[in-house]
Amino acid sequence: MNFLAHFALSNKDQNLSIGSFLGDFAKGRLSGQYNQEIEIGIKFHRAVDAYTDQHLLTRLSKERFGTRFRRIGGIMTDIAYDHLLALSWDSFYDEPLSSFSKRVLEDVLAYKNLPREAEKLAKVMLKNNSLENYKDELFLREASLSLDKRFKRRTPIFEAPDKIIKIKKELDSDFKLFYPQLMKFAAGWLEKNEQNKKT
Repeated sequence: MNFLAHFALSNKDQNLSIGSFLGDFAKGRLSGQYNQEIEIGIKFHRAVDAYTDQHLLTRLSKERFGTRFRRIGGIMTDIAYDHLLALSWDSFYDEPLSSFSKRVLEDVLAYKNLPREAEKLAKVMLKNNSLENYKDELFLREASLSLDKRFKRRTPIFEAPDKIIKIKKELDSDFKLFYPQLMKFAAGWLEKNEQNKKT
């Protein structure tokens, strides 16, 4: 999943939100470089990604993109699902997307030990109102442009927005079935973690 979903699943917990954001920056084994609560958020991010990657519905979404996009089908699904989450936000959450988008990034930036790259990205996202803008189709193009810079080899990522829009109805059907299951998984993971902390 992408940033919006990771933040949303963090259950309004600042440490979880920070850790979930850092999940894309903290690689390898966690060995105390962050405090315990932040590291739990990073582990939570990884658990959400692992659950998402192996789920039959997300695999179905990836297959919908066809063989041309096979190498980047997972990335395209992540982008599409955040877009679809933003569009259907009020069906899942009470807090308006506009206030949520600002609050979680301010929570992240309040943490003083962010890696420089993470801090820079969070500031740009807050300035550009990126999370709320996920609902706009223009976001799909901006996300694709940003992702292209990460690839060493050439990919058809610039064609991704048009493909997502073309099969948006089918992807939305997958997403609407998948996301409640992801929410249930996330709640269960967090509950189990709380129980483990008490024992």
